[in-house]
Amino acid sequence: MRRWLWLLLALGLFVACSAPPTGLRVSPAEATLEPGEELVLTAAGADADDLIWTAEHGTLIPEGAQARYRAPDYAVDDRIEVVRGSNPRERVEVPVRVRGSGALAPRIRVRSDLALVFTRPGETRELAVVVYDAAGRPDPEAAVRFGSDDPTRVTVEATGPQTARVRALAAEPGTVRLWIRAQDAETYAWAVTAELRPETVRLEDAWILSATWDADVLAWTGLVLERTPETEALRPGQVVFSGDRAGVWGRVEAVHAEGERLALDLAPAGLSDVFWNLDYRAELPPYPVTLTASSRAGVQLARGGDGGERLAAAAACPGLERGAGADGRIEARAFLELRVVDGALEAARWNLDLAGELEDAGFTLDTASAAAACTLARLETRLPPLSWLLFSLRLGAELDARSALDPDPAPAHLVWSGGRARFRAERVWDAAPATSGGPPAAVPGLESEPEIGFAEPGRLRLRLDRRLRLTGAVRAQGARLGEGTLAAQGDTLLLTAALEGPLDPADPDYRGPDWGLAWTPGAADGPGDLEALLSSVAGLRAPASDGSETAPRRLAGPPRVWGHLDTGGVRRLDLGEAATEPAARFSFEAEPPEAGRVEIWLRGGACEEPADCFSGPLQRVAVTDEPDGPLVWHPEKDDRGVYEVFFRYRLGAVGARHPYAGRPPDPWLLVQSPDLQDLPLTLELRGAPGGTAVGVLRYRNAALGGVFPNGTPVELTSTLQVWTPREGAVRAQPRKQALAAGLWGYQRLKADCPETAGRFAAALPLYTNDPELPAVVVPVDIVCEAGPRAVPWLEADRSGGAASLTVTFRLGVQAAPGARTACTLDFGDGSPPRTWPRGCPARLAVHHVYERPGLYRAVLWATDAGGGEDLAAVELRVD
Repeated sequence: MRRWLWLLLALGLFVACSAPPTGLRVSPAEATLEPGEELVLTAAGADADDLIWTAEHGTLIPEGAQARYRAPDYAVDDRIEVVRGSNPRERVEVPVRVRGSGALAPRIRVRSDLALVFTRPGETRELAVVVYDAAGRPDPEAAVRFGSDDPTRVTVEATGPQTARVRALAAEPGTVRLWIRAQDAETYAWAVTAELRPETVRLEDAWILSATWDADVLAWTGLVLERTPETEALRPGQVVFSGDRAGVWGRVEAVHAEGERLALDLAPAGLSDVFWNLDYRAELPPYPVTLTASSRAGVQLARGGDGGERLAAAAACPGLERGAGADGRIEARAFLELRVVDGALEAARWNLDLAGELEDAGFTLDTASAAAACTLARLETRLPPLSWLLFSLRLGAELDARSALDPDPAPAHLVWSGGRARFRAERVWDAAPATSGGPPAAVPGLESEPEIGFAEPGRLRLRLDRRLRLTGAVRAQGARLGEGTLAAQGDTLLLTAALEGPLDPADPDYRGPDWGLAWTPGAADGPGDLEALLSSVAGLRAPASDGSETAPRRLAGPPRVWGHLDTGGVRRLDLGEAATEPAARFSFEAEPPEAGRVEIWLRGGACEEPADCFSGPLQRVAVTDEPDGPLVWHPEKDDRGVYEVFFRYRLGAVGARHPYAGRPPDPWLLVQSPDLQDLPLTLELRGAPGGTAVGVLRYRNAALGGVFPNGTPVELTSTLQVWTPREGAVRAQPRKQALAAGLWGYQRLKADCPETAGRFAAALPLYTNDPELPAVVVPVDIVCEAGPRAVPWLEADRSGGAASLTVTFRLGVQAAPGARTACTLDFGDGSPPRTWPRGCPARLAVHHVYERPGLYRAVLWATDAGGGEDLAAVELRVD
């Protein structure tokens, strides 16, 4: 008996080791590809004729047991699915990460139902997500935070790093947003409390084996389910739905038992056939949009030096050279409302708002060797899906620009300047007939026209087509249920241009091009079968045409414009001069005189390096709607600086986007002002009863440096003038002071003390030429008490001389023995002062060299432990 057992064991081991492995397998199991790259996948464990290959985004060409996959031309997370036709439950998913040379932001994808439908309080459903890091790789360890906007109706409890249990607490129909956050990413799911029709049955995803979609009737016509007690209870006339992830719904017409399976014949059904009461509201979540474009589109995504994303030139077009450093952005907003009341569809409304912006360095075009057509830019991005309860709608956005040059252009060079183009397409879908298809295409204006410039004389005709498009697609169970264009806006500009005069717009004599422009709004693509699908499910109808004009419209050419600064030479505006109100005055003329807008723009300010002020954007400081009228700019103290002066004349559509540039004959403007700083809030004077109370008023004229565009430095703080009244309870010595930039001012204050000790309040009026502080009243406390005082003295060995002048100061402070004193010697030329914080010398000699000519006031400022202050000063003249 034991021998037979050993024999059977050996036979079993032989069979186990020699039998081929079972089950469907695909290699590679995952992949990371560049946009447009190809990959060969190999399936094993199944008959090649029994395999069904599908991909969400890329292209698949089956070849027996293999399939050739081509990645799409944009960065995306794709999924290849291989299903055994004879057993649809046996399937393999191959994740494919398509990545360009750029970086993606962290993001979250919901892998359970995006809208979780609840029919009773206490019911729970699972919410599961996948987190992708900044490189687009799944991060299973990333911690996710789940939450509910209304915990009194719906609670969310994390059950794992990236899973949560959602529990409904309320019975009344409504929607609660569930927020999901990880790292810097955020997305939404939706908890929907609804009442189903009595004949409605919800199917679990695990029961569904396969489904058949009829594209002609836009409905599921067949469904194969796993045979379970729940599915065996299905009867004709009932309505089934699975949720947005599986995306199956319909009315049961017949039920066929086939062994371990149930086959259902289905008829079309809509939202009101599934729900008795429903109030569903959803919107697109915030999402880090990635702009991508294939090399065939002429632009590719590149990682910038700062770690951000930029668009760089890729595939070349003959005769066309693109600028570098382009940026693009696409934003989409969508709001969906579906409401069913007592089995009737009461409201179905969907708002779409798509905005696109493209800013690049433009291109240069050599007409002698240029290609007839070229794609300048093509930006594509995938947006998060939007749940329609029965399915999920995947959204994509595109922004592209193409150029076309007419044959036989004159030998010329065209520079289409870099700039910002903005588009907006809005659409409203409603269950009732819509009266508008969103905003009509706008005539090119400030926000939509390109800038143009020329590199050499010549004539040409160039057409620029630009389009912004939002697409939608519904896929489920490997079938395409519907797709098409949801919203679009675009235009065509036909430019006929000739060049005269200087070519470089930075040239002071630049006058702009002579041109003519015809504009035609672009026609939007139709939504395809997606419109029919949305209509069949929710009764939504696409907006009717707005009837906007589609015929070409000619836009006027530019006028000749010029302007000048009224005062000749480099104009210096000192805001501290009180003789006249300082202002910069400009005059403009236009020929022919036409209505328009003239703007004064400045570039500059207070900078240490020319590049910091004269390489950035301009700032508009004055505007007039009268081209022949004067403009006056009144700067404030914060406007101190050196400025380049420009003017912009905007007329018509082209002029609004491409202003005609010019500069006055005297293009530099210097704005200066005194700057009173560190003025004390209160002062205290101390003295003996019957004597004189003494104190010190100290303040500063803060320096601020600037520079001209040629690198010449200039001081932006002008002389500060300070004066006090001749008479008053508090007297200042000197009564008037003039401080250059960066210097401290010291005034010795005196007040008479009465015979009796006490503390008395007074005030010192102070007048300055600081435009922000023309008059200040400084509160003064006069303390008349007996006691020792620190008395400084200061002498100089000379009163003046030629620079460089060496002066020897003899100084000291007379104070009671052991008294704590501190003093500072300020040389009055802006050099660092000498300080004695822990006791002033009784007698000391200090040497100092005055390098620059000028009038200087050296001050020895002393304080004692009781708060008393005094000073001594000498004046010097350096030639």
